[in-house]
Amino acid sequence: MSLPSFAFSTQRLGPEFAFEAYRELYSGGADVARIGSDFRAQVQAYRLDRMILFKRHLNGVQHSRSPQRVRQDGFDHVTLHLLLAGELVAGPPGQERRVRPGEILVCDNTLPHLSRAHDVHQISTPVARELIEPLAPDVRHFHGAILPERVGGLVADFIVSLTRRSESLDPTVASRSSAVLGMLLAAALRGQAAPAEAVVWAAAHDASDDVVRRRAAEVHVEQHLGDRDLGADTIAASLGISRSLLYRAFLRDGGVARFVQQRRLERVRDALRRQGETRSIATLAYAYGFTSEQHFNRAFRTTFGRPPGQFRASMQQMRTQTGVRGDQTWPLAEWHSELY
Repeated sequence: MSLPSFAFSTQRLGPEFAFEAYRELYSGGADVARIGSDFRAQVQAYRLDRMILFKRHLNGVQHSRSPQRVRQDGFDHVTLHLLLAGELVAGPPGQERRVRPGEILVCDNTLPHLSRAHDVHQISTPVARELIEPLAPDVRHFHGAILPERVGGLVADFIVSLTRRSESLDPTVASRSSAVLGMLLAAALRGQAAPAEAVVWAAAHDASDDVVRRRAAEVHVEQHLGDRDLGADTIAASLGISRSLLYRAFLRDGGVARFVQQRRLERVRDALRRQGETRSIATLAYAYGFTSEQHFNRAFRTTFGRPPGQFRASMQQMRTQTGVRGDQTWPLAEWHSELY
């Protein structure tokens, strides 16, 4: 029994259809644009347990995830881009940098991202967050980080080997591979400051002391999201710092209260996306610290562009339908939904 897979190639399509077909292929996860006139793309994809492997050859193409798309699609997984050859310039918008062959770009899909590819051969690997975050809780701070071989070499070796063997991999072995990749990445990141040559967007404008305070505050928030009295006073008291220092660490988020609300909304969204979650929307809202269902509904719609009930229904529909493009079926929406 082989792994679920599909292949896409612009060589099989006429030039007038090739780019539109590729844009439709990725329409569920990124906005795609041409760079120059010589666009080419080949994709071989494999679905594993809580992980996807994309072996890609690309030329003359840009992928982007704008803040608006990030809010609306609700992706919450981590993607690793291992560059094997070619010129890849990528990172948070406005802070793109060149990735060198053998390096791994880390992308947190809750944050905006932009990449431009010229004669690129790469392996892209979306991985469920829950396979990484328990061992590396600060993975979000590595969004846009470029891991050199001395940090990510074992991860790169595993990704290459897994891709090379994907055609003949035993499904039982494959089902455990995503957890192995999560552990390898966590081992590379845990206790490791971002490499000097990496861009770490989530903390790019913070002073070093503020970074420490912010990370400690984030840990406290995550552990107490269900507490109704969670706020600046309780957080500052738990960390033993003043309210003014705490506020300074969260200036770019619009303040502590706004950050806490955003994390609560994201956690409810995660629950609504999760397979097997049967609790009502009201129950989930109260479980994550909201004191009013009406306030929660308004905040959810403002943040993610649609009501929570509609979001839950769309996720359920996504699991039962695949996108049809002409006479070819592309299961990417379904595959992405299975990361959660």
